[in-house]
Amino acid sequence: MIVRRTVLLLAWALLCGVTFGQGAASAQKHVVFKVETPFQMGGAVSDSAKLNDYFVKIGSLEGIQIGAVMNVYREKEIEAEFGNFTIKIMMFIGRMKAFEVQEKYTIGRLLDLATTSDPHRERNAVMLGDFVQPVFVVTSETLFDQGSDVLRPEAIRQLERAAAFIRKFRPQKVRIEGHTDNVGEEDINLALSERRADSVRRYMVTQGKFKEGLFITAGYGESKPIASNNTSQGQRKNRRFEIVIER
Repeated sequence: MIVRRTVLLLAWALLCGVTFGQGAASAQKHVVFKVETPFQMGGAVSDSAKLNDYFVKIGSLEGIQIGAVMNVYREKEIEAEFGNFTIKIMMFIGRMKAFEVQEKYTIGRLLDLATTSDPHRERNAVMLGDFVQPVFVVTSETLFDQGSDVLRPEAIRQLERAAAFIRKFRPQKVRIEGHTDNVGEEDINLALSERRADSVRRYMVTQGKFKEGLFITAGYGESKPIASNNTSQGQRKNRRFEIVIER
């Protein structure tokens, strides 16, 4: 019974759009420590959290440059229904872009929010204590033909850019994530995203000359959209790869 409840709890966490944060604890140093709203900056009050300035404890000394894109996460604890322990999970909140960079901190503004049914997420999209991880994003069409996990010859240019992105940060751990839209069978999309993520990892090791232990891979299929799948433009955004600097 305990094992069954554990499986159900883990399944619930995944369905809620969260991931188990292997790099969450080490990433806490890159926290959001200050938020300035347009009202505080002398402007009108706005309902959009995208107009806020978010101050983050990561700067040029750690490789951030103006224009850098960062994923925003929130660490959360879920109490188990049995036993005396909690499970730490990492929720994806959205994505921000750096528009001012100092040595030890960055000011960013939101680009996208994670899709969610929570009506309060927009106003409170990013909170103090949330943390960021630099990310390199590329659309799947650039790397693979439809339904294939074999890298296209044209993918080399983008993968070389991704390799340069990784070297800039000199990380200890990098996460390669594969994502799809919701077209087709869910289990097929999941398996395809996993195989594609592994193809990218193999290229980085064999051609990029990175150590194999640097990478972890994850295929999420259609479970983590960053845009609506109701439009072709949104579907294209969701068909993507993310190379995330964990630490």
